[in-house]
Amino acid sequence: MRVQVVDAGVGNLRSLGNALTACGFDHDVRREPSGPLPDAIILPGVGAFGHAAKLLADVGWTDRLREARDAGVRIVGICLGMQLLYEASEESPGARGLGFLPGRVRRLDSSLAKVPHMSWARLNYAGPEDAGRPGWAYFVHSYAAAPSDPSSVAATAVHPEAFPAVVARGNVVGVQFHPEKSQTPGVRYLKRLVEGLP
Repeated sequence: MRVQVVDAGVGNLRSLGNALTACGFDHDVRREPSGPLPDAIILPGVGAFGHAAKLLADVGWTDRLREARDAGVRIVGICLGMQLLYEASEESPGARGLGFLPGRVRRLDSSLAKVPHMSWARLNYAGPEDAGRPGWAYFVHSYAAAPSDPSSVAATAVHPEAFPAVVARGNVVGVQFHPEKSQTPGVRYLKRLVEGLP
């Protein structure tokens, strides 16, 4: 399985690369899109929504990701990469996300708990129990998705308000946490996400 990792200059890719190697994936990191479409594209990221969205557009990744989505390529957004799958964010008014998932991104309520949320949190999955999913994951974020389509939410976490932790729609999936930093269960889950299961 061929996996491309988007390097838009807004993420630490070393731990993600190590996790993909542990999963047995043939992967490469691309600053600019080129060559034939892979089997899966991972969009990681940390930082500001608007800055990242502009970088993606400037180097051609926005168009490439849309082409890949339409071709059925598996797209996995991680942390800020998940937020970029939505249409817009309160963090950067006027900036446009990819719009692969309907909805926006909102700021966590700092009157309820410390923001940014930097800790482990339990994952609460929709549907029946599944041993292939991690029970806990590591989060670092100040914003969370507010989907227009509740059926796209595959799992939630709490801080102390509930927010989407895993979202999925067709061949597009996003995780607000860092699977590559969530120890062995997180790495196993990364493999599952890339291969097509939320």
